[in-house]
Amino acid sequence: MRLRIVAKLGVVLSVVLFCIAVGFYGFTRLSMTDRGREFNLFSLVPSNSIGVLESDNINYFLNDFPQLNYSNELGDFQFPGLFNFILGGLNEYATQKAHGLSSRMSRLLVSFHAPGSPRDQVVYFRMGAGDEKLLADMLQERAPGEFQPKKEKYRGKNIYIYPLNNNEFLAVYSGSGFFVASYQKRLIEEVIDAKEDETALSDDEVFSKVFEKKKSHNFLTLYGRTTSMPFLQNNNRCWSEFDFHMNSDVVYLTGDTFMPDTCSCTSEFVAKMQSVPDVKEDSVVISGNKDSMNGYMDEAIEENDGSGRTLFDECVANLSRDASFMLVADMHKVSENPERFRPYLPPFILENATLFHSFILSTQLSISEDRLSHIMVLTYKD
Repeated sequence: MRLRIVAKLGVVLSVVLFCIAVGFYGFTRLSMTDRGREFNLFSLVPSNSIGVLESDNINYFLNDFPQLNYSNELGDFQFPGLFNFILGGLNEYATQKAHGLSSRMSRLLVSFHAPGSPRDQVVYFRMGAGDEKLLADMLQERAPGEFQPKKEKYRGKNIYIYPLNNNEFLAVYSGSGFFVASYQKRLIEEVIDAKEDETALSDDEVFSKVFEKKKSHNFLTLYGRTTSMPFLQNNNRCWSEFDFHMNSDVVYLTGDTFMPDTCSCTSEFVAKMQSVPDVKEDSVVISGNKDSMNGYMDEAIEENDGSGRTLFDECVANLSRDASFMLVADMHKVSENPERFRPYLPPFILENATLFHSFILSTQLSISEDRLSHIMVLTYKD
């Protein structure tokens, strides 16, 4: 699953033609008869999705990321495919107009689907008052000519197909308060099925546990149909969340793994963590043994008190002693041998290991009352 985040979102495809397509569609087709209602976008996401990205304020991340110390280092850290295509185009236009996306339009989802290529994505927007004008202005400024989409019917719903100049097509579907786009018409059909048959992620027994947690404002969360670390995987019914928090020198990813009520997952997780071999070498520490972990932390504290103090030692010394698993690794070492670390890192981090070479990753897993929690900290070295 090719999931990547925390980035300045570049335009990887034809922004101009995207703006033409979305602008024309929003101006001529979008019905906003119920502008005041908060539409639950998860009621549209097909339950077979392998991952979902959610934000209540994508404007915040688009505009604040360039101010961080490591923004230049991660300039190429981005989702491929439709996510960049849409967000890059809309944000570029909205920024030029000095007002950004509306508060509703800034709340969005992106779902990822098997087999996980850049084309296997769906983007979902809430639409509010004024969004039609934004799209119409986009059309007027960038599409002076006529543009005729192809209309197709599916279960009584209209799907509009727009040809793009790179031999791709953009399929769009909308209703009161929402707008959905994908490169693949079949994925839009799955969205319609999920809504009409009430088989969306919002109706999934495990994923619905996500809604029990309150989110702070300006959040960005990635959900994956997996445990927080690959070596713990025991079934495909688990969902893990990764809440992103950023400051000038650190990226935090925190969250829980949600499991079926009927499984004995936590006891299996404990056994798997305890069976992890201890590793202690230059710029790498891995352990699922509490005595070993305490020893590594004590040693790092002693190093910090002497002349051999390093940022790596500080990262080890600052870990919690209540955790059941720890991994601290210089990402430069990870980028040199990614296969070695594949069991311990989420794919969206491992696949960007070379971009994270200027960070130290500190990870801990904790189990309490059948709850598996994780915290991953990327500390900037420079």
